[in-house]
Parts: sequence; structure tokens; C-alpha cells
Amino acid sequence: DEQASWFAGILLIMQPIGSVLSGVIQDILGRKRCMLMVNLPQLIGWILVYYAKSVEMLFAAAVTMGFSVGFMEAPTLSYVGEISQPHLRGTLASFTSVYISTGNLIMYLMGTFTDWRSAAAISTAVPVIAFVAILQVPESPVWLLMKGRKDEARASLAWLRGWVKQESVTREFRGMEAHCEASKLNSPVSSPTTPPLPYIPVPTNEAGGFMMQDYKPTFVEKMKDLVRPEMLRPLRLVVLFFLFAHCAACNGSKPYLIKVFKRLGLPIEPFVATVIAASSQILGSFVCMGSVRRLGKRGLSLISISACSVITLSLGIYSILHEHRNVNLSWLPLVLFSLLYFFTNFGIGVIPWTLLSEVFPSRGKGMGGGVSAATYYFWFFLVTKTFLDLENLIQLYGVFFFYSLLGFCGFLFLYAFQPETEGRKLEEIEVMFQSKKKQGSPL
Repeated sequence: DEQASWFAGILLIMQPIGSVLSGVIQDILGRKRCMLMVNLPQLIGWILVYYAKSVEMLFAAAVTMGFSVGFMEAPTLSYVGEISQPHLRGTLASFTSVYISTGNLIMYLMGTFTDWRSAAAISTAVPVIAFVAILQVPESPVWLLMKGRKDEARASLAWLRGWVKQESVTREFRGMEAHCEASKLNSPVSSPTTPPLPYIPVPTNEAGGFMMQDYKPTFVEKMKDLVRPEMLRPLRLVVLFFLFAHCAACNGSKPYLIKVFKRLGLPIEPFVATVIAASSQILGSFVCMGSVRRLGKRGLSLISISACSVITLSLGIYSILHEHRNVNLSWLPLVLFSLLYFFTNFGIGVIPWTLLSEVFPSRGKGMGGGVSAATYYFWFFLVTKTFLDLENLIQLYGVFFFYSLLGFCGFLFLYAFQPETEGRKLEEIEVMFQSKKKQGSPL
């Protein structure tokens, strides 16, 4: 048990490290190169698992795989956000959760019908297929523009819009170009109500004009960039969104789900429980993907976090009745957990990740996305490691009540601070976060 705990702990510890590093590297090497690079440690990790003959080899596999999981989040979501048209961005970003949930289900099934070495051997095909697939797509046109490679950016955009002629994307390209220029310069994008913050000098050419390709902020300057209002506001939103989502969804209980089921009197095989949970997540992801354009990301978030908070509260009430009143509705906990996983992927398990692809300005998207992804894994590590301690301190029902309370606090936070970004252009979203008001609610 101790070794298994360390194996899971190493995975969670390495994920934030990978996230922060990807935030720095993706602005230097590009989104596509980072998405290609991440397949190497994934492949190495599965090979180490397959050939593992000692605990140390399994720990080494956990290091490489945990790092790769954290590394891939920010560049992938940045790429999706930068290549998508506004009316498709939410749907495409939400679609990633379908694949994640499907992957979880496939691993559960492989773990049931095959031994773990065979499952690892089969899994080595995934990074190879992903590498070949990513080779077929172009680099993000936004990143190319940020590097001053306009011809390549125009060709990339034309390819992404269906292999059309470059003349067909002229209008969209000009808007994208203006957005990148504004995001780089800082002074034109400062809030009208906030004095422009001093920043690093902007290089000019001999005629006194700005040369975008010459602008290369250092790591320290990128870190300073995080305190600018147009970076700090979306960062605060996403970081706290992740925290409240973990609590409302009771994610800390997931590693101990079978134990929780037994505490609640549910006689069920672990395989059945995990398959039902994974199936509920997939269904929630599909409904989210189909509803985001109609309800918007803000609407989905509010519905999802309120539903999850009520369900977690219901689990706490049932836990009290089961332990102190001998109430035994054996299948009710499974129904409640299935609903919890459905509503998690319906909104709060997906939406904050989609926000990573759109709320940060192009200039700071890499660092902002990397730091945000790192905090997700930090919160996940925290709620997982403290779950059993909280249970010993305040009982299982107390844990449910505590997380439910934080979930309702999260509802109030999102109602006050989450703007509607669905269907908006990236430049419109950036301006939205520069202002202190958003459609009647303070940012």
C-alpha cells in the first residue's frame, strides 16, 4: 500500500513540473513541437512499465509519465484555442474531455481482461499514433505571427480553414495579426481605467517601427507578466475555478472510491463501479460538447457546480442516515456518484480547461496556461492526500458536507467573476479581462 501510494504520489508531483515547463517552452518552440515532444516520455514510460522488474523501474515510469501528462495540457489547449473559429472553439475544446474519459474506460477494460504488462504494451501504440497524426497538421498561426513569420502563418490559417486559397482568409488573418500586435505591445491593450504598467523596452527598426520578430522576453519578464491585470484576472479565475471544481466534484474520493462504496453499503465489484463511473463521464462530456454553444460556458459552469454541490450534500446526508439510522438504500450511492461524474464532465470538469485556450492574451498564453495547469494538479494532489485525514477528523459525511460547502462558495465565485466567452473572438475576450466590469458583474 505504501509503495502504491508513492507511485500515485510521484505521478501527481511530476505533473505540475511538466505543466510549468511546457508554459515556458511552448512560447519558444511552438505549440506543435511541444505536442510532438510530449509523446517521447509517454512512450518511454509505457516501455519502462512493460519491462519493469523492480519497484524502482515503476517509479521511474511514474516520473516520466507524470511529467508528460502535465507537459501536454497547456500546448494542446493553446493550439485548439488559437486555430479554432469562435463558434467552434468551445465544442472542440470540450471534445478533448470525451477522449480523456474514453481513454480511462479503455484502460479500465484492459486492466480487467489483460494483465498489466499487456496493457502497457498495447498502450505504447498511442504516443506513436499521436506523433504521426500531429505531424500532419500545421503550427498555430497565432504563434507564427508572434514570431514574425507572417507567410507561414497565412498558409497555416488557409490550411486550417479547409485547404482554401490564402486570399479567402485575408480578413480573418488581418484581425489575427492586429490581435497579436496589440497583445505584444502591452500599452495599446492596457485597461482604460488602469494606468499602463511599465514593462520592458520594445525594439524598433531603423525607421522607428516595431519589429515583432525581435521581441523575445526573458523568463523573468514572463513571470512579471503574470501580475499584469489582463493576465492576473484570468489566472485568478482559472486557478480558483480548478480548486472549487475539485471540491464540488469530490475528486479527492476517486482513488478511494471502492472503499467509500463499502462504507456506504454498496455490494458491487470494482470493475462494475469503475465502468459505470467512466461511462457517466463520457456521457457528460458528450452532453457538454453538444450544449456549450446553446448554454454558453458560464451557463454550463453554474449549472454543473450547483448540481455537483447538491449531489455531494446528498451523499453526506445519506452517509449520516446509513451510519446512524441504519438506512440501507444500497444502490443510491452508485446513482449519486454516477450523477456526480456526469455533472462534473457536463461543466466544471471541462470548462476551466477550455478557458485556458482563450482567456489569456497571446503574449502570455504559454506561461498562463502552464501555471494554471500546474495548479490543477497541485489541487488534485492536495484533495487526494488529505481525503483520508479529513475522513478521520470529521467522518465521511463531514467530508461530503465540507466539499459541498466549498462547491456552493464556488458557485458564488463563478457567478461574480466568470464572464461569458463562448462565441467571442480572442481579442474580444482579452479586452473583456482588461476591464473591471463584465456585463454587470465585476472582474
